[in-house]
Amino acid sequence: MIKVLFLLLLSLAGSLNLLAQKKYDNQGALIRSDQSQQSIYLMFSGHDFYEGFEHVLSVLEKKNIKGSFFLTGDFVRKHSDLIQRMVAEGHFIGAHSDKHLLYNAWENRDSLLHSREVIKKDISDNLIELRKLGLEPSLFLPPYEWYNQKVVEIARELGQETINFSPGTRSNADYTTPEMSNYLGSNEILESIYTYESANGMNGFHLLIHPGTSPERTDKLYFNLDSLIADLMEKGYSFEKF
Repeated sequence: MIKVLFLLLLSLAGSLNLLAQKKYDNQGALIRSDQSQQSIYLMFSGHDFYEGFEHVLSVLEKKNIKGSFFLTGDFVRKHSDLIQRMVAEGHFIGAHSDKHLLYNAWENRDSLLHSREVIKKDISDNLIELRKLGLEPSLFLPPYEWYNQKVVEIARELGQETINFSPGTRSNADYTTPEMSNYLGSNEILESIYTYESANGMNGFHLLIHPGTSPERTDKLYFNLDSLIADLMEKGYSFEKF
């Protein structure tokens, strides 16, 4: 009995230690995983553009790395061949909403732009499409990577933990196009990654890259994925999926 209790206490201590190594933002989303390990989690999201997915999957296959893909219902319905490849190659696939709705206002994060029922249905419909393919995701990346505590609660009601990229780099700006005031080229984005890593380290970091971007952006960050992975591996990092 004492031995059993001791083992249970050890297990509980290990779980608490792992939880302590994770980081959540003030809205309740997981934004960094186990920081005790020198591992990076590559995240990819997909909705309307898809031109870079084959390239990204080929790079991951070449490097023998498993990534985490968060896909909308619209993407799932249109690209079953890509998803079959992701599954066959052992990647994680999670939810990213059904229609890629903007759930809450940019200028007032606390304000929902849709009712709870509409948001819940949008997430639920995405899960239905994934389940048709035999997938049972447990992680949800909100559309536009923008959400509030209410969205996190709605996702939790559907058995989903909300996740997002780790702040600190500008990798998520790879969707921008030259006419946007916040446009960043790939060299600037890569520099932000290397600068952050040098100053802070990237243990448990969630690094988001968009494998599909507007045709108006000809400078595609994902074409640098191979060299980025090689550079980070040289610094001692491994790559994990969720």
